Amino acid sequence: ERITGTNVAVTMGRLRAIQVLVLGEVKEPGLYELTAMSTVLDALMASGGPTAAGSLRRVQLKREGKVVATLDLYDLLIRGDDSQDRRLRHEDVVFVPTVGPLVGVAGNVRRPAVYELRTERTLKDVLDLAGGVLPVAWLQRIQVERAEANQKKVVLDVDARDERALQAFRVRDGDLVKVFSIVKEEVNAVYLNGHVRRPGKYALKKGMRVSDIIRSEEDLLPDTYLGYALIKRLVLPSLERRLVPFNLGKAVLEKDPSEDVLLEPYDQIYVFSRWFFEPKPRAFIEGEVRKPGGYEIPEEGYTVRDLVLMAEGLTKGAYLEKAELYRTNKETNEVALFTFHLGKAMAGDPAENLKLQDLDRVVIHSVQEFLPRRTVSVEGEVNNPGDYPFAEGMRVKDLIFAAGNVKDSAYLKEAELSSYEIKDGKLCLIKRRAIDLEAALRGDPAHNLPLQPYDKLLVRRISEWKRERYVEIAGEVVFPGRYLIKKGERLSSLIERAGGYTDRAYLRGAVFTRESVRRIQQRNLDEMIDRLERELLAEAATYTGVSPEEAQIRKIELEQRQKFIQNLRRLKASGRMAIKLSHLRVLKGSPYDIELMDGDRLYIPPMDRVVNVMGAVYAPGSFIWREGYSYKDYVQLAGGYTRYADKANVYILRADGSAQKVRGGTVFWNEAKERWELAAFSGKLKLYPGDTIVVPEKLERIPWLRKIKDITEILFRIAVTTGVVANLY
Repeated sequence: ERITGTNVAVTMGRLRAIQVLVLGEVKEPGLYELTAMSTVLDALMASGGPTAAGSLRRVQLKREGKVVATLDLYDLLIRGDDSQDRRLRHEDVVFVPTVGPLVGVAGNVRRPAVYELRTERTLKDVLDLAGGVLPVAWLQRIQVERAEANQKKVVLDVDARDERALQAFRVRDGDLVKVFSIVKEEVNAVYLNGHVRRPGKYALKKGMRVSDIIRSEEDLLPDTYLGYALIKRLVLPSLERRLVPFNLGKAVLEKDPSEDVLLEPYDQIYVFSRWFFEPKPRAFIEGEVRKPGGYEIPEEGYTVRDLVLMAEGLTKGAYLEKAELYRTNKETNEVALFTFHLGKAMAGDPAENLKLQDLDRVVIHSVQEFLPRRTVSVEGEVNNPGDYPFAEGMRVKDLIFAAGNVKDSAYLKEAELSSYEIKDGKLCLIKRRAIDLEAALRGDPAHNLPLQPYDKLLVRRISEWKRERYVEIAGEVVFPGRYLIKKGERLSSLIERAGGYTDRAYLRGAVFTRESVRRIQQRNLDEMIDRLERELLAEAATYTGVSPEEAQIRKIELEQRQKFIQNLRRLKASGRMAIKLSHLRVLKGSPYDIELMDGDRLYIPPMDRVVNVMGAVYAPGSFIWREGYSYKDYVQLAGGYTRYADKANVYILRADGSAQKVRGGTVFWNEAKERWELAAFSGKLKLYPGDTIVVPEKLERIPWLRKIKDITEILFRIAVTTGVVANLY
């Protein structure tokens, strides 16, 4: 119909947007804004699709609280049917529930996968979901693996040739259906392998022999070994493997019936290369070629030139006038030498381009072997010291230039040039000349001397050039830190530069260490321990012919000795020097105002008013220092001597690093004054804060230590050197 006198125009604007909520087992659930023409599939795609735990068969469309449609995605994915896809409205909800019952199908089906069941209940339904079985499927037995009651797994077999059996078999959630293949190998096939032009599978016909597959030499690759081939045969019904060797040359080339083996199903024919049984011919080249080494060569026709080209050619330094070929006789192992003109050989001259044989070795010499390499050298304060090629007319200035010029630290007033002189052709003398290097660099001919081969130029270093020496001072000084010192600077100067002592400084306990002293102490310590170890282990080795009980005791003693030595080896020398600090005015000019060396370290501790007691006392520890207390008073504070205390060898480690033995008895030897003294006139032994009283143990309780000469003295020296009292074991 048409309305007379009326014109109508319809224009499409932008499509209206709707909001849809996608929930459940999707990758990105949430609220999505879609066009009004969108469907359930569009909403699923916008949310990333269902997760592995989401159902593909029960996607729900909810509208106003009710399920208005359920979408089975299998219809779309398997059959391409999207008729169930519904158009969405504003505020619709698309919900993907968790996946339902699952059955896995593996093997010879068209779509092996894990399938979600909906209306499918039988094995036939599941196989139909998988697209059916393949032609190579073995229908006599389809296997189903099943978990029963969450307790055990069982295996069920179904004959798929029986349609009723497939219809009757009910599948369950979690079943795994396996469809096996028929026999993998073709029953009428044989296989050709190895050194042939067309390896692979061949159809077996009645009466077929080896020569029916390998018809002539054209079917073989070069260097095929004709004297031997092999058939690996499967013997039925035992399925044992049997090897059938035959002569390939007689079977193929001569058609010898005794070697032309009659083939059987599943036969594997193996043809070998000649080089499978013997190594390929190789020739070796060394010297002035780019890639020296061994190379495989043909049996005939290969020449020296071919080998050089295989080694990627000659280097620039190759000597062309003469080269060598060493040939080894395989039977006698004798070596023959042939020389040839390398340049003519490379040009293809048949007389010089020798033909190669297996194990030949070609040596290409360098030009430098015939022209001696003459050099001059420069050492010392130049940027690039070392050897440099000698050139005629070369002078000192040229050598310095070649070495990258002199350094700022070079002493230019004098350098030393050493030359070799041959006297009467049998004696080599060295002649040294002093030159003004500064004048030589200006070109003064009196000093810019011409050089001779093998001359050596020594450029000296300016004395004390940038030789930095650092020492460290720490503890109770005003400005502790690391200081740069000059040569000859003394200890008092360092303390003065550090601002002097603080009010809390305990000068008697100052610790001064030096690396060179530490090395000497460590060497002496190692020597003492080595001597002790030799004596201990040598004395242990003298026990022979003892009873089992005594042998066990000796074994325990040996373990104790070894442990004792191990403990001693863990001790490290401290490098401490015993010094006595005092006020700077007094220290200056005293014997203890020592000259400093690189790496020295001074630590001035704060006052610590304690005296330490160690060793064979009942309660070793630290005790408050008291004026007038003797060492015996502190020993009593530590509980007194133990049963095995060696009272005659008590000694004191002073806070300043020195050590002093406590003298017992009326008369004793004073080592410092080298005289005998009476105890009454020797003065009372005074203790100071920071001192350590060491009470050693008697060695009688450790039988294996009694026989070691001067063991008490050794342990005393170790304690003084390391500042650590060594335990016996």
